[in-house]
Amino acid sequence: MPFEPEIQPYSDIHYLSNVREPNDDDLRAIIRTYPLIDNHAHNLLREEEADGNADHPFESITSEAQGHALQEHVQSTLAHIRGLRHLADLYDCPPSLQDIKAARYDFCIRDYNGLIRKCLAGTHALLLDDGLPQDHVHPVRWHDKYAPTVRRIARIEVVAAELLEQLAHAAGLLVPGVDTAWSIEKSEWFIQRFNIMFRNQIKQLAADPLVVGFKSVVCYRSGLDVNLASRNAFRPHQSLAETSLLTSFHHFLREAVGKHDYRVGQKDVNDFLVVATCDVLSMLVETEGETKPFQFHTGLGDTDIDLVKANPAFMQPLLEAFPNVDFVILHSSWPYTREAGYLAANYANAWLDIGEVFPMLSRQGQEDVLRQALELTPASKILWSTDGHFFPETFYLANRQFREALQTVLGEMVCSKDVTTMQAINIAVDILFWNSNALYKLDEERKYPQLLRSVGRNDTDSQRTTLWHRGSDVSQNSPSTAGLDSAASTAIPSPATTHRTSRSRRTSNYSMRHRPTRPLTGPSVDQTMSAIASSQSLQAALRGDQQNDGEDDIAALNNFMIRNPEIKFIWLEFISNTGTVRNRMVPIKGFKRQLITKKYIGITCALPRLLQNELPAAGCDTTGEFKLRPDLSSLRLNKGVDSPSASVQTWWMMPSHNDELKHWDRCPRWALLRQVEALQNESQLSMLMGFEIEVIFMKPIMNSAESAFEDFEVVNELHSWSNMTCLQTRHLPFIESIVETLAEVGIELEQFHAESAPSQWEFPLPPLPPVQAVDQLYKARQIISNIAQQNGLRATVYPRPYSAAAGSASHAHFSLNGPLHIVQEHENAFLAGVLKHLSSIVALSLPLEESYARVASGVWSGGEWIAWGTQNREAPIRKCGHAHWEMKTVDGTGNMYLAMAAVVAAGRDGLNNKVKLKQKDTLVDVCKLSAEERQQQGITERIPKSLNQSLQCLGQNQVLIDLLGKNIVNDYIAVKEAERAMLEEMTEHDRKVPRFSNRLRSIFNHGAKSQRGSTAPEMSSTFNQQHTNSSTLCDSTTPTKSTGTTTTATSSRNHHNQTIANSPYVQAASTYPTSKSTPTLETNQKYIQACQAIIEAQAAIFELTKQRKLVAEERAASKEVMAELDQRERLERKMNGWWRRIEEEGSEGVNEEGRKKEGEEESGVGDEYDAGSWCESNVGLNYDDSSSDEDEDLLFGSNHSRIRSGWRN
Repeated sequence: MPFEPEIQPYSDIHYLSNVREPNDDDLRAIIRTYPLIDNHAHNLLREEEADGNADHPFESITSEAQGHALQEHVQSTLAHIRGLRHLADLYDCPPSLQDIKAARYDFCIRDYNGLIRKCLAGTHALLLDDGLPQDHVHPVRWHDKYAPTVRRIARIEVVAAELLEQLAHAAGLLVPGVDTAWSIEKSEWFIQRFNIMFRNQIKQLAADPLVVGFKSVVCYRSGLDVNLASRNAFRPHQSLAETSLLTSFHHFLREAVGKHDYRVGQKDVNDFLVVATCDVLSMLVETEGETKPFQFHTGLGDTDIDLVKANPAFMQPLLEAFPNVDFVILHSSWPYTREAGYLAANYANAWLDIGEVFPMLSRQGQEDVLRQALELTPASKILWSTDGHFFPETFYLANRQFREALQTVLGEMVCSKDVTTMQAINIAVDILFWNSNALYKLDEERKYPQLLRSVGRNDTDSQRTTLWHRGSDVSQNSPSTAGLDSAASTAIPSPATTHRTSRSRRTSNYSMRHRPTRPLTGPSVDQTMSAIASSQSLQAALRGDQQNDGEDDIAALNNFMIRNPEIKFIWLEFISNTGTVRNRMVPIKGFKRQLITKKYIGITCALPRLLQNELPAAGCDTTGEFKLRPDLSSLRLNKGVDSPSASVQTWWMMPSHNDELKHWDRCPRWALLRQVEALQNESQLSMLMGFEIEVIFMKPIMNSAESAFEDFEVVNELHSWSNMTCLQTRHLPFIESIVETLAEVGIELEQFHAESAPSQWEFPLPPLPPVQAVDQLYKARQIISNIAQQNGLRATVYPRPYSAAAGSASHAHFSLNGPLHIVQEHENAFLAGVLKHLSSIVALSLPLEESYARVASGVWSGGEWIAWGTQNREAPIRKCGHAHWEMKTVDGTGNMYLAMAAVVAAGRDGLNNKVKLKQKDTLVDVCKLSAEERQQQGITERIPKSLNQSLQCLGQNQVLIDLLGKNIVNDYIAVKEAERAMLEEMTEHDRKVPRFSNRLRSIFNHGAKSQRGSTAPEMSSTFNQQHTNSSTLCDSTTPTKSTGTTTTATSSRNHHNQTIANSPYVQAASTYPTSKSTPTLETNQKYIQACQAIIEAQAAIFELTKQRKLVAEERAASKEVMAELDQRERLERKMNGWWRRIEEEGSEGVNEEGRKKEGEEESGVGDEYDAGSWCESNVGLNYDDSSSDEDEDLLFGSNHSRIRSGWRN
């Protein structure tokens, strides 16, 4: 259970009563009460070690001395004497070391946690370097209960030591008896692999949201004069022989293995670790658009340090070599504070930390350090830290003494009129809090706006008032109010990635100028690409106006273009009530002109009632237009498509009487944002959402002209959930390329896996605030489709293409976030509201008749009853954790903005009306309960079994209509009614396969009703690279009947399908007993025969692969032969329609029938899909039009070859 503070944080924070003319009392009160970010500290001792020991003497809290120097002389230092006096105040005891030790012993025994809270009072964030020995201290996450924000600083030397030991073990070097006197060549092999793995480890840590920075103690090991030679040592095909790095590493490794001690002491190796880390962090700026700070111990330390080489002036070459890496010079660099201040003042990538000297120096010394830092260093480049470690009193003393020094020094400056009181206040709060907040991208201003308001900074202008503001993503704009731990278990939002601009453009916002947001990453467009567009444009949208967003949008676009100068077009995307992703493509100059003039593209007001084929549903208004206003927070590069373009989601804006643009109440995206904002205003709760994309990849079969789809076939039938079969591995590079491409645009997946149905995969997306989560969903689907298209495949989210397998859903995760007590108070009411309205919600989340074929018992779809259960995957609502649920009754065929708006609206109704949760936590499959048991559980209502039923529920649900808006609900119902009527007149085959003739046929069928019909799956159930029509699917065995003759895509396909239909595997799949019946000997035998068929098929596949390889070698041997083969293949494709007739009907009628127009379609009703055909692991799935005659003979027999050769002759 997350820790809940007893008192609301910052309840005693001082607010400026007069921002224009604050007084000295304001300055003192702000310094005394303003929370701080401790940008460098260490873990605390465990309770059983809290009293200290020989390794951690209590006296060390005020000195770096050790041994006799500490025990015999520390008592006479000014720092120690002053520290005892302050500790006496803490423990309310006499100021002697013995009295204080006795008092703290009693306190630790009585309430160690209370002591920690008391010592950390006023600390908002802890950034912990956990590189000290971990035997006696608590882990990083344990400290979460003492500060609202706790993050990790990763020490690279510890990372390296752990990795070296692991590699040594893997290489067999730790086996007893192994001779450590191996050759230097073996060490070269080892360091080459270590270099790769170490860099990968740093990159992984940089991607970890818990890790906000790195640290090196090279100052202790070999000094700050880092040699940069190793930067060029690991180039491809370059040997390390005769390099000092290899020689040093060779000696180090042999000694480390022999002593089992992997602490790096050699200078060349230590320097290599620093350079390699800098390399990775620098490259992250180019590839990801962001990096993380790199801290260096400098100056003050124990006797292990070479004080001369601890001078940060040695770091000057390193700062120049890596201008994209932010270097934090730790510990005031005492006694080299002025040298460190020079670096921070003159290098944009250098920052000065003024920690550790508090409480290690006397009062005068501490004040002198602060004065020296401010002599030259910009206040915007100074950070605060305690270097607190082991004992909580180290934090207490450092924070108290720093506040006293800050008050003295700034007070002097105000008295001498060097600065005004307001400027002094700004310096104080920036050093205490905002500089670290910006550098480490903590984004605390979103969650704690009161910290801005207390010093006269308003939250909407936080980018202009927060030093070095990073351009936070709206994805982080979910206020976790009051700083209490959130009960959301949807995981911490992935840190909003930010973008680095050129160093020359950095400006200090101490002068209240806005720092340009870091531009969008080269290969990717970060969700947080515009600090301004994310925060202000979206907040302006919430207010329904356009105040101040024009300039911000231009700045955001300019930053984007700096990173992506090749972009020439912007796609403005808007998603209709059918789920169709439509777009307008605008040249970049025109797009910029729109942002400047605010004259946006107009779209007909008929859109909310248009079907996929652009004809209107009943009640469509064909007059008027609304405007598409781009939301630049959603701007991302288009990937997987050969186009220098990016996409952006849009708001639908309606001009008012004075030409001012207001949000149109028919905009689905606005509907969702409006519900989220209302929830936050009513209940002080924010939300996170995330989606699981389930998609099936299929291979399209084109007509002879390759202008339309004839059919689709399964890519891989030997497939199962979370499994990696021999056939799946063939497509693994394609799947992995999807994940890599998603990462390029900032969509980092934590996992991905094979799903249950054939060729089905799942890609779970990370959580974000609702609007951004749906934006991310559509972008991810676009990328998946584009990558599939590049690989000759089609991606579909059709709800249930195979009756014998589970369907494809788009499970929606959602969680409540906010103060823990508010979340716990409202959690059940929110869930009760969702369950109360679920019958109406599914009209939006299950928007096709096919959607209801997926929702059934026993197929992992959530079952058929309205219920919920903790970790119950056969309930429509699964509770995953505190205030975190998964909704399973949702697929990818509709408008997800509208569906999620209904979920939030239903939850609001539950909260506002305090709806009781009548359904109990169901921990079993509901379908296994008797009627009486269901009644006891409060489960009384079924999920609608058809779209018609759910639309009726929605139309009669006045509560949901009022919350969502009458217009948008009526539009949706009208469109779905028209769409349903259109689809009912189509064949099963036509509903799945998109063809222009289907559209024409639908137009003629609907004639006077003006309701044209393309297939719903064509536009809404799948997605393709253009977003305007979707990758559809149909069964590859469905014949189309016509005048007594069965016509298939090809005769060979018919032959193959007949083989499948007669196979024992299909028969076994269709007759194998269900879980409620008893297996018979007959069905078991059939199943065994099916397995044998699989083995035979795999053997045939292997043989086919060899044949194809031979053909490929022959083609490569001669250009002339290649040209001849290519010409033959083109001729075969062109005449595909002719020879398939010959194959079925003989040579009769060739002159008449064979010369039919290519691609002409047969009419008729398709047969039902063969339920078992998906199970057949047959070589036919490898068929493609480019296969040779030998391939086809292997697949379909020699008779097939004779027919075709006869036709050629």
